[in-house]
Amino acid sequence: MWCVYFLACVLLPIGIPVPETAVVLWGTRQIGSLGAFFFGVIGSVLGLMIMYSLSSLIAHRISKWKKERRQLAWLKHLTGRYRFWILGILLIVPLVSDEVLCAGSVFLKISLPQFLKIGIIAKIISIGMIAFSGFFGGLCGLRQWQMIVVELLSMFLASAALQHFCKKGEAKLS
Repeated sequence: MWCVYFLACVLLPIGIPVPETAVVLWGTRQIGSLGAFFFGVIGSVLGLMIMYSLSSLIAHRISKWKKERRQLAWLKHLTGRYRFWILGILLIVPLVSDEVLCAGSVFLKISLPQFLKIGIIAKIISIGMIAFSGFFGGLCGLRQWQMIVVELLSMFLASAALQHFCKKGEAKLS
């Protein structure tokens, strides 16, 4: 069963339209929390690497057109110097699909080693939160879905606090 779960985790960033949370919860029930965490992180990072490579093959063709160059310039301006933080948060919090993040990373000129560092950290956090949510929920007296909601809310608050403190740091530097 672990090989089916591993394959699903590899294919998630490439284009399977199933939420990561559903796959990891299924894997946790089938092979346990530790196995779901281990195979989930390795499979997801491998899938991110494959999708990044596929995106880099077609990025050159897409960026030839004027309209796409303008949109890429807008994306670079939007993300600014916090693009690594933004990418990491988006890989953890499921607001944008991993396929889009892989393609966007290629267009933002984030190198594969940098992308993989961010991806490894983000997937350890996101898959770890999901795989061990039942265990931590049991310690707190919460159900697994309640623990996942608490974890996502915590990530949102941490992201907002990080944005707030980064803005304060910018103001001091000015």
